Formats: sequence, structure tokens, C-alpha cells
Amino acid sequence: MEQQQTEAQMIAAYTGKALRDHFGKGPVNVHVSLKRPFIILYVKDFLMPMETILLKQQEEQHVAKARERIMEELCPGIQPDLEEMINGTIKEWYFDWNFEARSGMIWAVLEEEPAATFSWPGQLSQRTFERKVVNLSTKGQKEPDYTKAFWIDERTIVVYRSGVFVEIEQELIHAGFQEQLKIAKRPMERRLFQQEHMAPILQRKILEIFLDWDFAGDKGYMVLALEPVKKR
Repeated sequence: MEQQQTEAQMIAAYTGKALRDHFGKGPVNVHVSLKRPFIILYVKDFLMPMETILLKQQEEQHVAKARERIMEELCPGIQPDLEEMINGTIKEWYFDWNFEARSGMIWAVLEEEPAATFSWPGQLSQRTFERKVVNLSTKGQKEPDYTKAFWIDERTIVVYRSGVFVEIEQELIHAGFQEQLKIAKRPMERRLFQQEHMAPILQRKILEIFLDWDFAGDKGYMVLALEPVKKR
């Protein structure tokens, strides 16, 4: 546990500086959740002055596209150092932003199988939660071929889904409309998620929902930022 905390602190400091170097301003806080094969970076108070102006002018898509370009450069750039820190190989990167809350989630998936130690708190039903995720997926598009939810820690849940795109979405992907698809799918899935009333199942408040996909691989992830249960 102590080694994990040290790794998390190193990753938080390193990625905070990398974000500042690439964007011109770094987040005030980076919380790292590290449970192999996932590295999850929850960044807070992360919005540039120019982005603030563009968002006031209803230019959210412009800001999102600009960040997409920067992240495409940043992630491969920091990958070798992160791999050395954790002694592992990163195979995939994902990210999503909540501009209204000035926050974001960046997560990497390592090239290894999930540890056998993944388990949910005893009072919570992983199966019930996953069934709800399948319900919202079916309402929005189709039932995924596979759904798995990972309890990372008191702050974070990762949901993996594969076989998620319907035929029209696959045609849009092949035609090069991935960005437009993300813009449409993210608010839709967040809305459907809220309609499933997940908080009672998790026995805690869901602060934010982040989504991203691997379009070529027909799969995607949802990361939930949770409000930790207050200790008595």
C-alpha cells in the first residue's frame, strides 16, 4: 500500500507538470488512482483563460478539439516515463473533460490482465450495478457484448464495455466522424446514466461521469468519480 501511495504521488507530480508544460497552465490538483491495469488521473481546476473566453462564447466544441490535439501529443510523450515509474507497458489512453466543473479524467490501460484482487465492498452488488449499465446501454444504442465494472477505490469506478456500436455508428466511424460521435454520445450516455438511479446501488453520490471510446476496437470506458463515504 505504501509503495502504491509513493507511485501515485510521483505520477501526480509528473503529470501535473506535463499538463502545465503542454497547456501553459496545470491543474490545481491531480488525484491518482492506481490499480493495475488502470492508471486514472482526476484533474481539478483545469481551465485556461482563453478556454474560459471561448466557453462563454458557446465554443465548447472548439475547446474540446484543441484539447484532443494536445492530448494526442502529450500522452505518447509522457508514456515512457510513466511506464518506468510503474514497471509496466501502457497499451491505451483515454480522456474526457467537464468544462463546467473545470475538471477532467485521463486514464491509461496497461498491457496486462486485471489483478485477481479486484473486488467490490461487501455491502454493494457489482452484478446489480452492471445490469443497470447494460440497461442504459440498451436504451441508448444496443446491449454490449461484454460489460465489466471495476471497483478501483472509494473515489473511482471503471466500467468497460465492448461490442457497443450499432451499424449506423460503425458507418459514421468508417466515414471519419469520430469527433461528432463523441460530441453526441457523451451527453446522451450521461443523461441515461442519471435516469438509472445508480447512487442508491453504490450507496454514495456520483460526482462526475467521464466517457471515452476506442472506435476501431468497438469498445469504451466509463469512469465514475465518487464522493467518498464519510467515516464516522
